[in-house]
Amino acid sequence: MNRTLSPDKYHFRLPFYADITVPRPVLIDQSFDRGTTGAAPAGWDVSAPPGSEASVVEVSGRTGKSARLRSSAESTATMAHAFSAQKRAVTVQWQWKETNAGKGALASLSGGSSVAVDLATRGDTGTKELVYRASDGTWKVVQAIEDDKWYSIKIIIDPAPPEGAAPFVDIFVDGIRKVRNAAFRSSTTVLDTLVFGTSEGSPCDLYIDDVSVRVTESVNSDATLQGVMDQEIRYAKKAGIDYWAFVYYPQQPLARARDLYLSSEHRNDVNWCAILDGNFTGSYATNLPRLVAQFSEPNYQRVLGGRPLVYFFTTATADWVTKMRAACSQAGLPDPYIVAMAWTAQSAASVKTASGADAVSRYATGEQNGQPYSNLADAESSLWDQYATAAGDVIPTVSTGWDKRPRYDYPLSWEPNYTGFKDEWTQQATPKEIATHLRRAVSWNNAHPDSAPANTVLIYAWNEFDEGGWICPTLFEIKKAGRPLRLDAIAKVPRTCVGTPK
Repeated sequence: MNRTLSPDKYHFRLPFYADITVPRPVLIDQSFDRGTTGAAPAGWDVSAPPGSEASVVEVSGRTGKSARLRSSAESTATMAHAFSAQKRAVTVQWQWKETNAGKGALASLSGGSSVAVDLATRGDTGTKELVYRASDGTWKVVQAIEDDKWYSIKIIIDPAPPEGAAPFVDIFVDGIRKVRNAAFRSSTTVLDTLVFGTSEGSPCDLYIDDVSVRVTESVNSDATLQGVMDQEIRYAKKAGIDYWAFVYYPQQPLARARDLYLSSEHRNDVNWCAILDGNFTGSYATNLPRLVAQFSEPNYQRVLGGRPLVYFFTTATADWVTKMRAACSQAGLPDPYIVAMAWTAQSAASVKTASGADAVSRYATGEQNGQPYSNLADAESSLWDQYATAAGDVIPTVSTGWDKRPRYDYPLSWEPNYTGFKDEWTQQATPKEIATHLRRAVSWNNAHPDSAPANTVLIYAWNEFDEGGWICPTLFEIKKAGRPLRLDAIAKVPRTCVGTPK
């Protein structure tokens, strides 16, 4: 990724090669609680002719204060707030309600004289609705609305996306994305003003609170450079990482990380193996010969006396496993050690039996609603025994964390069911906690040689920064401590009692 949507609350998990390009991304942040009751909202350009009102008020049933715009049949009220002109993506958020919904509340985001986003409420169609104005001037429905109900609105807007993409607007209501990739109402390359208002000829009481505008494209994070990959390899080697398990994307640009690794002069310092998911198995016959050829490379990870290590993630079939074994035999290679990854012990056992895989594992483990990392570690440790009991041979997984809230704030196209991600988070682990969990996995292997013959542990993950699992050094580790703290802790975990996978 080169230009990253990354609000400042997530900056602590940025990789070491990131560059914060907007050190002060907050443009507006106002709750009105400090405003004087009855006075105009501070910092806003207010227009309230006779018969209308723009003031700070206390709202029954709500803590603190809000701004109120009141209009009559003859007059309107508006409040506008300018901010420094932005050519990058911003996120605008606020809460609002109308006492009587659908009376023409307005919100707009503009640059110069051009309005990029135009939101309004209406009730003239017989249904009270939140609508936005499309580029052709027509109003499009966002959702139905109710009287005297607060709604949380979020707009993500980018006037100049990377790689030549068209400017876009995403609209969220109460955390749910309702509009995706909408065009601007009017063309503009900058954003500089937020306006709230009421409509002419429609008496309205509009309450507004918790307004914020933030530059969310405030980071450059370019991992597509050979020098970055070379440094990652150096970090991994020094920490004693034996191999990276790449999710094997055959297609560009997702194959870029693996290509950079394979082209590095340091590629033999850390081995690699493949995790195969639908990106690979979707064209299995096409992709298999290339992978099998790579099994013979000196830096491909092997276990149990030379068997190439391969993980199948989400599913594996008897046909795929049989064809892989046959291709290895034909190429004069040892029989691959095939590991089926699944989310439960029973499903892992079923896939292993049905496919003829050699062992089972798990991609990651997470806990919900901010539980402590120790709960995650304890739960995952018990899974090693469960998987062994159900399926036999196991490669234990050590998860370093789980926090998918960034994907709730900024949904991804391949995860449409993202709304539950707001609860999918575990408290951040300390380096010591990660090392302790890893030490338990190494000890478990040592104590269960019959269940862990491959004698390897899979750590989730090197660089799943936005999912909450990483050991790759972060920008803030290096800046604040001068050291890759998680890798330093991992490097101290003894391995001599179990040796290195062969």
